[in-house]
Amino acid sequence: MWFEGINGRSGLGRITRGGDGNQALNDRLLDAEREAGFHERDMSAFERERIDLEHRVTRMEAELEALRQRRLEAYARWWNARDDRDRALHVCRRLRRRVERMRRRNCDEDD
Repeated sequence: MWFEGINGRSGLGRITRGGDGNQALNDRLLDAEREAGFHERDMSAFERERIDLEHRVTRMEAELEALRQRRLEAYARWWNARDDRDRALHVCRRLRRRVERMRRRNCDEDD
């Protein structure tokens, strides 16, 4: 476990009899505080990165929503143009039939 050796009886930081127990504990405390400081700096950097990424994700989600809206609008324009084309083609067919009927009538009358 990460906390083994804190009580001074086990682990790498064991205090031996006759040694300066206070100095060893102070050294271990300084090492632990230094390590905590390193982790604190790492956490700050990670938090800045997380916040930056969160802002980027928010911007990209907004852009994605705008693109989805544009896609729907483009499809609606395409659909309307298709309907207009189909209507125009229908009118063309009707007019061609009318023209053909008139030509046949004119040809029959000429005979």
